[in-house]
Amino acid sequence: MIEPWTDQRTPALAIVARGDQIETMGPARYRVRSHSHPDVLYDVEIVRERWSCSCVFYVETNRTCIHILAVRYRNGFRERVSAPRDPLCPRCHSGDVVANGRRHNKSGVVARYRCKLCGARFTGREGFQKRRSDPEKIALALDLYFRGLSTRQVAEHFRQAYGLRISHVAVYRWLVHYSGLAAQWLDAQGLAVGKRWHIDETVVFVNGEARYLWNVLDAETRMLLATHISRTRTMDDTRRPMKNAKRATPTRPDEILTDGMQAYPLAISKEFGKMGGPKGYTNPHRLVPSIRAKVSNNRIERLHGSEKDRIRPMRGFDTDGGAAALADGYRVYYDAVRTHLAIGTTPAEAAGLHLPDGFRWKAILERAVTRNVTDGAGGQTTAKSPD
Repeated sequence: MIEPWTDQRTPALAIVARGDQIETMGPARYRVRSHSHPDVLYDVEIVRERWSCSCVFYVETNRTCIHILAVRYRNGFRERVSAPRDPLCPRCHSGDVVANGRRHNKSGVVARYRCKLCGARFTGREGFQKRRSDPEKIALALDLYFRGLSTRQVAEHFRQAYGLRISHVAVYRWLVHYSGLAAQWLDAQGLAVGKRWHIDETVVFVNGEARYLWNVLDAETRMLLATHISRTRTMDDTRRPMKNAKRATPTRPDEILTDGMQAYPLAISKEFGKMGGPKGYTNPHRLVPSIRAKVSNNRIERLHGSEKDRIRPMRGFDTDGGAAALADGYRVYYDAVRTHLAIGTTPAEAAGLHLPDGFRWKAILERAVTRNVTDGAGGQTTAKSPD
């Protein structure tokens, strides 16, 4: 069994600091020299935004290694000091574009570009073309909303601060659409988290009717790995957030803490049980006897409190689809935008994600819509707008 470094960040930063240990082989391919054996080289690749490495540790554990972390750190450092990148062509997805003037509209001055490969002219707002406002204001709408403002208050803020008249319905549509894209992008990063997870459910209201909101939380990084909203608590409902969490990270937990709901042991056994151990089979489920136990579910209970504080001023959700999208949006805000006081950074950064300094929502949406356009994953999430 290959053991991980106790502190993976230190050797990864040491590789970056040497300056000549990482060689770029292509747009998503790198060759990294071993930290302990300089004559050994490892191949690091990004395939559909999932990282992989040829080292023994990654091959055997499928967990983020120091070579992947080193490339991420180096790219993060470069991105912080580099000039803004030109957008991709929406027709052929080429990055070989040049500036081609500016256009004035109600949301301000918009830069125009021309693709040197296919000749297409576009505004550089891929993923935002049919939105009346510019990407930064859409990112600001998400930030204000998940910090506690209502859709009407966000619309009023834009009217007073920018002279931009938009309806609260338009704000709600931005929230639903871009929350979904941001959550898909975050899940595609394949961040490595800890080996102890918490799972719990709580009651929320959708158009006045009770629903169950399920959450999966990593104890080490405090990362909210998955959310799910259901009408019932069947076995399929119980397993769904676990399936979503498995898709979001290559890490598999050694221990999953839950309350006493009867469906949890079997659901966790089906999703995460494995051969091995003294009895021939292990189930990572662990029942938490009470909130006063030494190892408890208090962390996820506090998360439920934060979520409900956000939901209460909304007077609940209006549709199941809108509820799921906004729950995913809150997950992105919790993981990658707000700084977690207990760890001094965002949970996503603690798990290895690096965003440039500045407005985090804007950086996330730029990457999310670029991925959406490049993958051809069009289609807009729709949901009934609130009153």
